[in-house]
Amino acid sequence: MKKIVKRRRTFRINNPLAFGILCAMILVLLAGITYTLVAGVISPAIVSYQIANATPSPTPTVAPVTATPSPTVDPMLPTPTPTLEPGATPTPTPEPVGALEGRIIGVDPARGYSSQIQGIATKIYANRLNYAVATLVKERLEAEGATVIFTLSSVKDDKTAAQRAKILNDGNVELAIRIECNSVQSRDTRGAMAWVPEKHDKKSECDKLAQTVLTAYVEGTGLQLREVKDESVIDKADETFLKDTKAPVFTLFLGHISNSAEDKQINDEDFQKTMAQAIVNGILKYLGVTQ
Repeated sequence: MKKIVKRRRTFRINNPLAFGILCAMILVLLAGITYTLVAGVISPAIVSYQIANATPSPTPTVAPVTATPSPTVDPMLPTPTPTLEPGATPTPTPEPVGALEGRIIGVDPARGYSSQIQGIATKIYANRLNYAVATLVKERLEAEGATVIFTLSSVKDDKTAAQRAKILNDGNVELAIRIECNSVQSRDTRGAMAWVPEKHDKKSECDKLAQTVLTAYVEGTGLQLREVKDESVIDKADETFLKDTKAPVFTLFLGHISNSAEDKQINDEDFQKTMAQAIVNGILKYLGVTQ
């Protein structure tokens, strides 16, 4: 019996096309293996290495903020006044409106330059005293905003009573006050008092004006009140100035220059300022500006 011997099979590729296909498959397989190694192993390792050995970027340094110190003001030095730019026009500051804005008030210094009556102690002429106090009253009334009609142009003026009344009437004054000092035979007589017209179209207002200003004058100066038959406001029928002035009017007697002590007091320049302010206070009260 013949012995059967197995043949060893060998892989042979006799077809060139099949061999080419096989080689292509092998190359594709090798390319896949290579990509896997690079993507999964080598690339992360390279990235890690780059990160580990990278030089850190420097953090930007921010310059510290230094506060500008406020200038120290020396309390002993005056506060500097802001200066305007060259050529700039300053804005005018409006003047405050006074309590007597729009009011027209008449002031008459009694007597004229030809008067020879003078103080018993000071020897100052009565018309000079009257003019000085009347001028102070005028200035204070104007400071309150009033328009003042002043009957005399200067201390040397010598107008008549009728001329003075006409000036006040033409000026449409709301009220008028005559400033006067008294002189009598008795050297002991002293004090302030007032005259009002006995008959007048505005008689009640004349009385009210005289009483209000006289009261304020006595209270403001501390001078005593002179009374004649228990009255300090006296009706007068023979006074042209009082009769002819159309507005409420009266004469205020500042005091008596025939009394030595009072003559010195009312001729004192500082005291005259007190007298003038007391008169203005009375006018303000009469007009209802103050209580």
